[in-house]
Amino acid sequence: MNKPISNEIQLSYPEAVLERKRKKNEKNWYIFYTCPRAEKVVYNDLLAKEYNVFLPLMRTMKVWKNRQKKIIESPLFPGYIFVNTTINDIYEISRFPKIAACIKCGEKPSVISPNDINSIKKMLSLEHEVSVETNYYEGEQVRIIHGPLIGHEGILVKQKGKTRFGIQLKEIHHTMFIDICTTILQKIDMDSA
Repeated sequence: MNKPISNEIQLSYPEAVLERKRKKNEKNWYIFYTCPRAEKVVYNDLLAKEYNVFLPLMRTMKVWKNRQKKIIESPLFPGYIFVNTTINDIYEISRFPKIAACIKCGEKPSVISPNDINSIKKMLSLEHEVSVETNYYEGEQVRIIHGPLIGHEGILVKQKGKTRFGIQLKEIHHTMFIDICTTILQKIDMDSA
């Protein structure tokens, strides 16, 4: 009996093995949960081992009981740190002191897109006030068409009379917001996206 020829391309055994190896060596941004207030220690430990690490920090003014004012840097996402690495290194990183776990969705480690990481870095570099909230917000999908954040996509939320642009990190249930003018936004048509 002759089998009908399929239009689908199937990978031969060696090609399938090479494809699997390529995916294992592909770098992605993975999220790790740290012990409480250990983000900076973990960040320095991972940097010392030459990992590509991102710990977004925000500066806030604290007033002590003696009325002394001091600017401190605290993590934007308390308890979380982002590492750009291969899936093979996740076990080794998880064994670092003060790292509690790798954030997973099902059995697979959660991945943050490089666009979201770049958006966070860009928003922090603007030195505008940013806020992070753990509530889920539903808003219009928009793209910034002018200014320093040009090309970044997120949600538009109107809150307390202000228009805010937000980037949702669904993996850790956080949304990062920055105040923005609506004239530099373009609505994303979800049918064409």
